[in-house]
Amino acid sequence: MTIRRLALASLAWAVGCSRPAPQPTGPSVVTITATDYAFGMPDTIPAGLTTFRLVNQGKELHHASLVRLGEGKSAADFQAGLAAATTSHAPPPSWVTFAGGPNTVTPGDSGTATQTLEPGSYLVVCWIPTADGTPHIMKGMLHPVVVSAAATPAAAAPPADLSIKLTDYDFELSQPVTAGTRVVRVENTGAQAHEVVIAALSPGKTLRDFIAWEQGGEKGPLPTGRWLGGVSTLDAGGHAQFTTTFAPGSYLLLCFWPDAKDGKPHIMHGMAKQITVS
Repeated sequence: MTIRRLALASLAWAVGCSRPAPQPTGPSVVTITATDYAFGMPDTIPAGLTTFRLVNQGKELHHASLVRLGEGKSAADFQAGLAAATTSHAPPPSWVTFAGGPNTVTPGDSGTATQTLEPGSYLVVCWIPTADGTPHIMKGMLHPVVVSAAATPAAAAPPADLSIKLTDYDFELSQPVTAGTRVVRVENTGAQAHEVVIAALSPGKTLRDFIAWEQGGEKGPLPTGRWLGGVSTLDAGGHAQFTTTFAPGSYLLLCFWPDAKDGKPHIMHGMAKQITVS
């Protein structure tokens, strides 16, 4: 090799060695389009910090609950386990975990949730029932998703303006909520799975009106207006973030997830709170 070629080879080696390593960027963004009754979204997404943007193009309320399947399990296994649990009032299979996702938004609206995803097989599910009580998942509203290993380092979550701790059975806010766009960190510090969904109360309505409506079989006008999202079901110890815009007014924080002991929605155990946004 000539001296000139040796010098060029050394230069190329030096440039290659000095190339900076991949740097973490912001969260990847995945758009989920909900209709009555299906999800439109990618079949494969990278692991790591992910913002899910749920766009409700249906005529009913929808959310996008993330369910992680155990090793070797499929959507068919999940549906079979769900059918068995429904008929026997048993808990979900032990190989199922709940990983959050954007919670309920009003038709024509959108909402986001941000969390770190581990590689594996997931389902995106809508548990919300129709007017006759049939969960949307029973109408085919689920979408399998493979989360593949990420090629870049994990990004850090954006700083939050306030936090909500989910307990058995309450919502603990780090501070009062003020009007504006807020990034909210949600942590499940309870012993069982929980969610938080936020709904604006209709003028003159209260939490008591909502509970009465729920206990009355959800008949008559819904005592809430816009549903602002939140974080769908998280297992104990799980955490995620969501971003939403609050206008001044009264809101409800609600958890509808069925109790591990009696199967009743957690709102029936007192996991419902009315807050005032100033």
